[in-house]
Amino acid sequence: MISDPWITLWSDECLTPDGIVVAPYYVLDPADWISVLAMTADGDAIVVDEYRHGAGIIALGTIGGAVEPGEEPVDAAARELLEETGCRADEIVDLGATWANFGNHTNRVHHFLARGCREVAAQALDETESIAVHRLPLGSLGGRLEQSFHQLTWYKAVAWLASQS
Repeated sequence: MISDPWITLWSDECLTPDGIVVAPYYVLDPADWISVLAMTADGDAIVVDEYRHGAGIIALGTIGGAVEPGEEPVDAAARELLEETGCRADEIVDLGATWANFGNHTNRVHHFLARGCREVAAQALDETESIAVHRLPLGSLGGRLEQSFHQLTWYKAVAWLASQS
């Protein structure tokens, strides 16, 4: 097993429903994640460009990060929104959670819509972060988000907004 503040990884023996043993089967146990689609009062989306080392790219995405131990996901959403963009929201809507990757991850992604966002502070990034903030039309985002859970947050937010009309 490998364990540090970011992740725990272990080798398991997976027994499938058909009785097949897959070994070693590696399981990742990171903290739960949050994904926040932020919107200004006039309806623009607030999204970020951030370097994603696994893919080796700078990609457009929703505001996101890990839920700290003992922290509620909605509180993590508000914290990450403030840290990454300097914004606070009038309302944070819980859009539900999905598995990050239920094949070999134990964590979930909690999806949120932050409405009525306004800048109240400067970014407060970790020393390892470099994040560019953009305000873009909400409708233009679907095809521009390269990570599946960022896309899912966008779809969930658009569906929720349509249900409120």
